[in-house]
Amino acid sequence: MKILKIAFICIIILNISCVLLAQEQKYDRKYFERKYRNCWKSRGQITLLDTVARAIEKNKIDDFHKQHDFIQTFGCSYEEDDIEQNSIRAVYRAVIQSIRNRHVELRDDLISILTQNPPRPDNLMREYSIYTNIKSETEKKSARYEIKILDLIAVPTIESKYSVWTRVVTRFAYKDDYNKVKEIDYEESEFIQVMAKAQEILTEIEHHHISDPKKILNTETVADVYPTGIKDLTFGDSMNLFDYNRMDKNYFGIYLGKGIIACETPDDGVVVCKFGEERLFGLLTDTNSFRRTTTIFKELNYQAPEVILECLLARFSSKKPDYISDFLDD
Repeated sequence: MKILKIAFICIIILNISCVLLAQEQKYDRKYFERKYRNCWKSRGQITLLDTVARAIEKNKIDDFHKQHDFIQTFGCSYEEDDIEQNSIRAVYRAVIQSIRNRHVELRDDLISILTQNPPRPDNLMREYSIYTNIKSETEKKSARYEIKILDLIAVPTIESKYSVWTRVVTRFAYKDDYNKVKEIDYEESEFIQVMAKAQEILTEIEHHHISDPKKILNTETVADVYPTGIKDLTFGDSMNLFDYNRMDKNYFGIYLGKGIIACETPDDGVVVCKFGEERLFGLLTDTNSFRRTTTIFKELNYQAPEVILECLLARFSSKKPDYISDFLDD
């Protein structure tokens, strides 16, 4: 009889523990949803997009550099938890923009050059020299290309406390090479435009909307690329998901990065979840439907900020049946 009493008491304690755990998990979920009520303003800081946009508006190329055939471009980076790595990536993007503007080809391994002599905000390597290929009707001609870093600023933003932006001027070392390049664009940073498009997509998804992201990504057009697997996906790639209760019914999804997708569901509207979690909503991903209708995100190596993806997972966690995301568990 004594053993039965002890067992009964243990069962009661176990049930109470389960109830308390469920309440704690429910509290944690609501806490994170309140904390990340607005993913782009949750930390009370300005976005890197706005930071660089202001820098572009404020810092026009000066007369001296303009008169000596320089063009000015901007770059930025937030992807690494390291200021030096983000500095390298930001300068790389600014220089690549100038190469695109001049319609020439990069001859040297620019990343290796920057890595060997890294630009740093606190100990700035300001000038580099690389080689490009100028196309002609008969052959490719090598041309020396000069790079000067005018600004390299580390600034905490919503995307990362290690964000960096840079302002760079570039020119051909010899006037003869400059004269051979007939057409020059003056786009200061195409990557900034890509960031703006991506932020619009992520903001719309945050507010449970997916129709505008479809338009931005031109998802009704014929795809340029058909990724063969999940490892080949990049931000903005789209896909179909099956309703496994009605296999003839399809739902739309967008890949956001880090194994995370936004998708329509039969009963819960638009959700954000990890690959595999779509099964919680009665869906199966059609891996044969992967398609890329907008290539610029891949071309410029855009990656959605990890903190924003984590925020989206937290915001949508309450829609997942009997599930709390790994992010909340951490």
